Amino acid sequence: MKAGRVPELAVHQRVGLGVHVWWDAVTSRAFFTRPALWISLIVCLTVMAPFQYISAPSGYVGVEVVAAIAWALLVVVLIPVALVERRLSRAVHRGILVLSAVILVATARPFVHESAYVLVYGGVFDLTGMTARIVSNVAVWLAGLSIIAMTSRSIELTRGSRRRLTAAIAALTAGRRRLARFESENRELLGPVISDLRHRRDEMLAGDIDFTAVRDYADEVRTASHRFEERAGLDLRVIPTDDDHETVQPPRSALTMLRPAPYFVTGFVFLLGAIPYTHLVAGPWVALAAILVGIPVTLGADLAVRVLARGRTSARRGWILVAVWFVTGIVMTVVAHLLIGTDEPTLLVPVASLPLVAVALAACTDAIARAADTAHRLEAVLAMVARTLTAKTASARRPLRNAAHVLHGRIQGRCVLLAAAADEDEATPEVVLSFRRETDAAFDSVLAFIAEVDSAALEGSVQSAHEDLFELVATWRSVLDVSSEISPAAAHALDDPALSRRVATIVNEGFVNAIKHSIAKKVWVEIDVDGDMLFVRTWSTGVLDRTPAVGPELRGISVLGVGARIYQRGDAVVLEVPVPLRPEREATPAPIIALPRRAWWARRAPRASRVG
Repeated sequence: MKAGRVPELAVHQRVGLGVHVWWDAVTSRAFFTRPALWISLIVCLTVMAPFQYISAPSGYVGVEVVAAIAWALLVVVLIPVALVERRLSRAVHRGILVLSAVILVATARPFVHESAYVLVYGGVFDLTGMTARIVSNVAVWLAGLSIIAMTSRSIELTRGSRRRLTAAIAALTAGRRRLARFESENRELLGPVISDLRHRRDEMLAGDIDFTAVRDYADEVRTASHRFEERAGLDLRVIPTDDDHETVQPPRSALTMLRPAPYFVTGFVFLLGAIPYTHLVAGPWVALAAILVGIPVTLGADLAVRVLARGRTSARRGWILVAVWFVTGIVMTVVAHLLIGTDEPTLLVPVASLPLVAVALAACTDAIARAADTAHRLEAVLAMVARTLTAKTASARRPLRNAAHVLHGRIQGRCVLLAAAADEDEATPEVVLSFRRETDAAFDSVLAFIAEVDSAALEGSVQSAHEDLFELVATWRSVLDVSSEISPAAAHALDDPALSRRVATIVNEGFVNAIKHSIAKKVWVEIDVDGDMLFVRTWSTGVLDRTPAVGPELRGISVLGVGARIYQRGDAVVLEVPVPLRPEREATPAPIIALPRRAWWARRAPRASRVG
């Protein structure tokens, strides 16, 4: 790709992402909401009130009455639309219904104003400038309600993903407490049992060394070995732990919820609603002049907010944003007076409307950014907690498995030889000394292995062993209902520790995405071999975006390797990653541990049915 096309591609992706977020909000069944209801009332009584009826300051009350009546009547009309919207199953149908209803109601609003004015105050029905009024209403209400819907939708997505990810992190954190108790109990168990077996061996060697005595001691060793083996395979979910108290976060100030909108977006939305009215009042040349003046003024406000807020706290940034756009509203009012040259009260509208548009867009921008940032941070934390817990759990089990292996293999083997010698009356002092020396070495190796694992854990150098993948699945079972299908060929290939760690990274990413994007608790894992590739697939119930707004490189899967893809299969979203069985064939090996990037797949609410 040519270097000159990179900025063009970035702009195209951002525009596409903006369209994607907007359409998701329009079709999300969250367009006609309670926040939209009350904010629309505020807008109707302030910015979009029918100020053309004012001839004196006393006329403000009449204008507000007409605006309130029209608002109530249009809300009544939209209630059935909102109910139908929530019952439509197809997103396209919901989008068409919502947009059609908004356009029709915005078009009808000036006529409703005129009717209310005639009925309440006995005025004359006036159709002058109706085209400009309709265009202004359609532009403002499409933009305004879309902003409200995107903000509400982003907050909803943030809360949903935060709730699911936080619950998963809490479950895994509880697993860490269980693991700490498991490790503590292991230390309390291993040392005393090894010491007791050494003491029992000394008692046996101090007495009559015969076949029965050695066999009884070997039975004690076998019992301890089985005890260690059973404990090494213990499901940590059965270990009790105290419940965490939920941390209550302090409420956020409204000013901290404001983040500057992208350049010229605020000015564009404002001019979209103001220019039709300017054209009506003063003609096309004045409207053009307003555009030529409004663009640099609003761009200057965008730049001023960013410069003045640089390095400030989020609350201070909010104050700066409101102040700058209020001043900009005053500037635009002065411009309106200079261009139109009249004293009609509508020229004061920019003082209120421009800051209002800026604040609404800033809240929307902050909600969208926080939705992405929160999900990204929680994804990273969840992925790291899962992998860390997996590695530490595997580390905690290794001393038990090593002790069971040493007792079952080395010590029981020596007991068999000593019992055979005692049965043949050949348990000479040299044989007994050799037995003592070799069993001491075996006992010491168990204690040394425990110390080595503890030291590695303190240094933070614990690495997942070849059982990493299976331990990972066990870890996630405290959060998800995991079903796995691993072919014999794949299971054989996973004996390679490096390959197992690579596959575990992929499966971990699939689990994190399942938590983030789906309310379903069921996740399937499938690993199979096809030729010289190992195919890893994880899927959960969900709906993949039909037309992704961003490419695969931005969907959180590029770090998993070449050929990684996400696709729809029935009612499930599948993450599939091919892993070469011969690593030397890879041009650029994927890192073993990588933080997940923001993923935009399966954003919509998943359906509840199982995979077919």
